[in-house]
Amino acid sequence: MAGDRRATDRVSTTVILAAMTRRVWASFALMVALTACALGASPLSEVTVAPNVISPNADGTDDLARISYRVNVPARVSIYLTDGQGRRYDVRRDVERPAIPRPYEYLFNGIGENGRLLPEGEYIWTVEAVAQDGRRAVHTGTLTITGADVAFPRIEEFTVSTNVITPNRDAIDDHVYINVFIAQPAKLRVYVVGPDNFRYDVPRQEGLLQRLPVDEVLPAGRYFYDYDGGIDLGADPPPDGQYVIVAEVEDLIGQRDVVTAPLTIKDSGRPMAEIVIQPNTGQGFQWSRVGATPEVTMKLGDTLYFTTTIRNVGNTPIRTAGPFDPDDCYTMETNRYTKGFPEEPGVWRVGVDFETNTGEDHPWRWGVGTLDQLDIVERDGVKLYYLPPDKQVVVRGCIVLSRVPVRNPFRIWGALIQEQVEIAPINSRVTPILVTLVEP
Repeated sequence: MAGDRRATDRVSTTVILAAMTRRVWASFALMVALTACALGASPLSEVTVAPNVISPNADGTDDLARISYRVNVPARVSIYLTDGQGRRYDVRRDVERPAIPRPYEYLFNGIGENGRLLPEGEYIWTVEAVAQDGRRAVHTGTLTITGADVAFPRIEEFTVSTNVITPNRDAIDDHVYINVFIAQPAKLRVYVVGPDNFRYDVPRQEGLLQRLPVDEVLPAGRYFYDYDGGIDLGADPPPDGQYVIVAEVEDLIGQRDVVTAPLTIKDSGRPMAEIVIQPNTGQGFQWSRVGATPEVTMKLGDTLYFTTTIRNVGNTPIRTAGPFDPDDCYTMETNRYTKGFPEEPGVWRVGVDFETNTGEDHPWRWGVGTLDQLDIVERDGVKLYYLPPDKQVVVRGCIVLSRVPVRNPFRIWGALIQEQVEIAPINSRVTPILVTLVEP
């Protein structure tokens, strides 16, 4: 019985192997047949264009012609029209198309590769395919375009405020302002293209602050755009390099006009700075006369001194401004304005504020560092001061407590401010102390 089972198993195995062999040879034969068929097939077949009369005027009737074709082997496909004078209008030129099971389709709206509507008239359409081995297939037919008397959505004016920006939140050349005037109702898009062809959309700006959507049909008129690389929103701007500003207008039937301008981005980066902990106190600010507890009693007219350290922890220089003299003390009646140092957008300063202050916040401010520690850049006859990346400086200052505020005792604290931009939470209300003023 055991011998009979072994014999049966051998017979079954032989039958299975024979069946598998037949299937393998059948698959191989089919593959060879398909390959041979593909090698002998025309690169292009089943080409149709319908309807053969279109009126591309966006009225919803016969605005488009459906161009359908099947690619049988990998090929470069071109679609173009030729008028009665032999002028060629490209729709698609040398587009790589792999062979796929279903036909390709393209909806032709009467507009060539140049973005313009073709004139009315009768044309010869051509769909041409060139295979990788050089075989060529051409299919032709006729197509008539009517109702093509549609105004072109021309960009009449395109200006940019500068071709070089330095988006780093120092309020110096952070922005490029773009002005576009369109002659016809259309969609208007403005964007910046980088060296890697990445596209940065530029929002349209109405008035000073309102930002509107970028993909709606606009009436003819003038429109304004503001590009800063996203730096005002706290984003990292694009890297330094050569870019292109593009304004593109498109009407309801797909006609397009495009204008460009070069743009250079340099010295870009998101500025970041922090107050460094003082090694001998473990606090961000070291105040004079303050011991282990954050309280101090002082006489009216005494001077309160501080020391702090600021580090540029970003990858771009930060701009600062005076005063730079640590021995030129403020009084309770003076502030940065009375010393001739008004607030400047984008400038970093060390500030000190106190409870019951009813005036400007942080009225006492100092430049970040001293003149010999900063890089000095002269622009239009004005000196600008920058703290380089990864550099830290010590800032010292003093306030004469010349009057008793409404609340006594009262708190005093320090901060690192980027003026008209922000005070980061890590740099706000640093090392507060409680001061009690007494009569001498």
